[in-house]
Amino acid sequence: NQNQANDQQVALDAYQKQIEASEAAKKANQPLKGYTATKFDANSVKKLVVEILKQGDGKVLNKDSTISSNYFGWTSDGEIFDSTNKEGAVSPIDFGLSGVIEGWTEGLTGVKVGSTVKLTIPGDMAYGNEDRGDGRPFGPLVFVVEVIELK
Repeated sequence: NQNQANDQQVALDAYQKQIEASEAAKKANQPLKGYTATKFDANSVKKLVVEILKQGDGKVLNKDSTISSNYFGWTSDGEIFDSTNKEGAVSPIDFGLSGVIEGWTEGLTGVKVGSTVKLTIPGDMAYGNEDRGDGRPFGPLVFVVEVIELK
């Protein structure tokens, strides 16, 4: 049936455009200046690891803090899946620590404003260990987060 064939082609074209947009968005995600995304062994990530890369001297964050930050995150294959640096244009975002993944809430609680932190987060404290088909990364993740300001 010609109509079915046309419908299938339209659906296929739409799907291809989605894939291309997703790939373009991934390419747009860049690391923060001075940092890189590196591959890591997903099986070695058993617990949340918080590394202070640069110690700030501002107020201490609590689990209910709302902050402004720059960040980028990557999966074990070194693929950056999200960043506030899009093709060199860095735009900080504001969010509450009570409304993000558990690894961020726990990892950033107790951190001082002005700090840059590396969070290595097991899958169960991120988006889970299984691909749910929602486009979100799964398994352990690593983020570099610059805490710019307490809102």
